[in-house]
Amino acid sequence: MAEDLEQTIQRLKELAGDVPLGWDRPRPKRVYIAVDKKDAREFARMLFEDFGARFATATGTDIGEELEVVYHFECDAVGLVINMRERTPKGDPVVPSITPVVPAADWIEREMNDLVGIVFDGHPDPRRLILADDWPDGVYPLRRDKKNDA
Repeated sequence: MAEDLEQTIQRLKELAGDVPLGWDRPRPKRVYIAVDKKDAREFARMLFEDFGARFATATGTDIGEELEVVYHFECDAVGLVINMRERTPKGDPVVPSITPVVPAADWIEREMNDLVGIVFDGHPDPRRLILADDWPDGVYPLRRDKKNDA
């Protein structure tokens, strides 16, 4: 018999162990799991390889004093969306790249670097993806910083 949604959630909790900083389940088929950035790469590997979740996309957001990265994974068999979130201070906008363990994250991490200024440590190809080569350093179109106000 196929695993149901609650069994899938329970298996996820068992695999996650004590790594998550927090869990939020705002809807039955959507889970947000906060992780420390030092644990992000390994947690993403676990979701992708051990748990079998499919990487869908990621988002980078300026939330004030911090930048947040949310990686969106899906368990298609039960319709579950798992959102792994990590935060980093704007003054130290570096998080580990998950591209070495989830190759499909390659371009979206490069996009977040261009547009939000998040540096993905260990990314195999950190070249710009969206912005022109002559775009000014330190100016990020999706940041709330005053220097970006036109």
